[in-house]
Amino acid sequence: MTARSLLVPTLLTLAGTLGLGLVGLGVFLFGSVEYARVVSPDGAFAAVTTYQRYEGFIPRGPGSGSDKPGRMEIVRLSDGRSCGAVSLDMVWMSRELEWSLTATPRSASAAMSFWNLDTCAVE
Repeated sequence: MTARSLLVPTLLTLAGTLGLGLVGLGVFLFGSVEYARVVSPDGAFAAVTTYQRYEGFIPRGPGSGSDKPGRMEIVRLSDGRSCGAVSLDMVWMSRELEWSLTATPRSASAAMSFWNLDTCAVE
């Protein structure tokens, strides 16, 4: 074989490897990372706060790591059904979650969002 006949397969292999590497990097960087999980006092629901991995690589001021945007989703633990998700300007806002399990309807609220836990929906 001549050096010229190996050039095209080598370049195709390098291009394919580079393409797969870029796709893998994109999947890694845009994947979700769990920031916090809070189970309701009655154990029936869980609030899961996540952010995208690339947000962790963006420089922020000292002590401002929780200022990255994210989303909070409430999940019914008995069947894994999502009761809806909301965007958070900053993931620390998930700490303001309040459960109202003795009221009718049962509810949860955080970051100016309201979940009706009886109908399992965001209102």
